Amino acid sequence: MIRKILAAILSGVMVVSLVACSPSNNKKVEQRKVEEPAKASIEEKPFIGEGEWAQDYTREEVTTLNEEITARVEEAANFLGLEYIKEEKIKDENSESVNDKYIYFDNLNPEPNKIESMYYGFKTYGSDMAKGSLNLKIGLKLDLEQIKNEDKFDLKETSISNFSEAMTNDSERDYSEVNEKIIDIVKNQNANGTIETNLNGLVETITIKDEFLLYKIDSKMYDFKK
Repeated sequence: MIRKILAAILSGVMVVSLVACSPSNNKKVEQRKVEEPAKASIEEKPFIGEGEWAQDYTREEVTTLNEEITARVEEAANFLGLEYIKEEKIKDENSESVNDKYIYFDNLNPEPNKIESMYYGFKTYGSDMAKGSLNLKIGLKLDLEQIKNEDKFDLKETSISNFSEAMTNDSERDYSEVNEKIIDIVKNQNANGTIETNLNGLVETITIKDEFLLYKIDSKMYDFKK
């Protein structure tokens, strides 16, 4: 049920939680989700505003950024006592070769305000790897009753912040504005509840559907030919 709801939000984009489960026990589920291609073409990335991350970087520079982020994501996962998969695969998306280096874990039965699944990866496109992007995707099961009854939600208190900060390398972020928007969407049952924020050139997108929150951070599609 969880994956059906999140799949509807993503329209086919792979989503990924916070309590670890054994990779061996869920290999088929993990394999299916990791290899599920995005429906949008690589040109359909969200708008990237101004900021450091919106600059043009070489493949070597983005590779270095990915190595730094990967190390922080692994540190966050280890701190939380999570088991995760770290792999590199070549697959096809929209008839184009994609090399995907990623970290992934999932939990089949998350408690409220716990992550259902998490993916962080560095994708390069084409046989010459001429383009690439950095992407974080997290699915969270919301505690709707707490939000509605107590008018309370703090993204900082969930493990989303651990991985968000691992990607942005910003541990001083004030989440109060985005928290208010999430509470407003839940309380007003806004079926089209989506929040988009520019994080120094990265796009943060939060989509809420029923009791699930989909959290994404996407870099621009870097053109390494420049």
